[in-house]
Amino acid sequence: MSGLLEVTEVSKSFGGVRALTACHIDVAKGSIHGLIGPNGSGKTTLFNVITGYERIQQGEVRFDGIEITNAPPDQVFGLGIGRTFQLTRIFSRLTVLENMLVATQRREGWLRGLLHRAGSSSEKHRATELLEFVGIARLANEPAGNLSFGQRKLLELASLLVADPDVLLLDEPAGGVNPTLITHLADRINELNKAGKTFLVVEHNMEFVMSLCHEVTVLSQGRPLVSGAPDEVRANPAVLDAYLGGEDDAATQLELVSEDPARRPRAPVAPSRTVSLIQPRAKLGGPEPLLSVRGVSAGYGGGDILKEVTFDVPEGEITCIVGPNGAGKSTLLATISGLLRPRQGEIRFGGRVISGLAPREILARGIAHVPQVHSLFNEMTVRENVEMGAFTVDDRALVAQRLGTVGELYPIVRERADEKAGSLSGGQQRLVEFARSLMLDPTMIVLDEPSMGLDPQTRRIVFDMIELMNRQGKTILLVEQNARAGLRLSSRGVVLENGIVRLLGTGREVLEHPEIGALYLGGTVSTGGAPSAVG
Repeated sequence: MSGLLEVTEVSKSFGGVRALTACHIDVAKGSIHGLIGPNGSGKTTLFNVITGYERIQQGEVRFDGIEITNAPPDQVFGLGIGRTFQLTRIFSRLTVLENMLVATQRREGWLRGLLHRAGSSSEKHRATELLEFVGIARLANEPAGNLSFGQRKLLELASLLVADPDVLLLDEPAGGVNPTLITHLADRINELNKAGKTFLVVEHNMEFVMSLCHEVTVLSQGRPLVSGAPDEVRANPAVLDAYLGGEDDAATQLELVSEDPARRPRAPVAPSRTVSLIQPRAKLGGPEPLLSVRGVSAGYGGGDILKEVTFDVPEGEITCIVGPNGAGKSTLLATISGLLRPRQGEIRFGGRVISGLAPREILARGIAHVPQVHSLFNEMTVRENVEMGAFTVDDRALVAQRLGTVGELYPIVRERADEKAGSLSGGQQRLVEFARSLMLDPTMIVLDEPSMGLDPQTRRIVFDMIELMNRQGKTILLVEQNARAGLRLSSRGVVLENGIVRLLGTGREVLEHPEIGALYLGGTVSTGGAPSAVG
């Protein structure tokens, strides 16, 4: 039986990167369908294809039997498919009620909105009813910019409901939302579902997905890996394999999917199982860590993403931070690098407090940060981009010397020196970013998802270069979506989940912990004492 929303054999590429490959999904009318998968698996791209924000050359999208492939977003919306976004899109300077009145013009047209700026009494009444439904009517006259992150999510849902869509596509509705509001949000979704609304939900909060959805589809490397009831999906070994980094050959995951369930080992995590933290051995002596993070809480828009985070980075080692999507890993690196100020707690580097310093000051102390998103200047040459890494150095002879040094380490800096950086592949750009980070001769290099979006061969090169930089004396703090590769490379491992440090130990101890699956696929985590590093 065909579903209300059908995606068939859809493929989508961005340059040489395949975001979706022969993707299919069938969302039944009246269902709550979850869409999960590791970072870069294609979830948001699929949303963009369905809603007309991205065009495709292969495949088909149908809604209620009507083909809507490559239809413009306004037409898709008019047919009855509404969506929210990962980052809320509201008018911060307007009041909550005014945001709702703007939403009423989606159906009535902007000209009418200009002629009736205050909105009719019926529109105000409908807007107020929806604000009451999501639980924020008391904030109707507050500027929307004053809302918490969770309240903004509720406002976006309420404004979407103004148009009364048949299908609601929710992109990370629980991301960054406090537990109380998450429960309230789930109640509202269930109530709407009972009233006949169909949902397709992308979400990183596994407990939220597994308890809310009737069916769950897992995407991995742009392909649908498995679909089924939440408990079946959570117990499938291929799903955990995908979240921990998977195999370079996607066929390996498909083999796991096709295994006879009776022959599978017992699932590593039961939905209600409590995860035990790695218990510390006798406290080790030794020198003071190069980087010390103590009780750090930080976030955006008044809400904490990091919650009393504590861990150490030993000098001369590779420390890898892993965890499920939305755990706060990139936020942690931004806080260490000064891009985000902690609300509480302390960060020390080389024995000196750096929390609260500006990014330039932290860079001068010896911490270089290579961000997740490519950061080269596309119209500048490779040489010019690398030299930008020494922008604070006035000694041109020293800059030339360091350029020669990184050119020996990264031949692409020499071989492609006069070419524009925008002509390089993603992997080549990453290596040039590594080279640029070395131009100030930092003590520690912070790397945010260096392998994301790279093909298997290029990923291996990137990991080899990380190991080489470490052998040459650089301390590495690494966030890596490919948990297997990152933890195997590292002497220390840290697992973040919902902004909290859940596991600490050697890279291998963390990777082989029997209940790490609960941290990726949902489970209750014990807080039995602050976790300590295991030597």
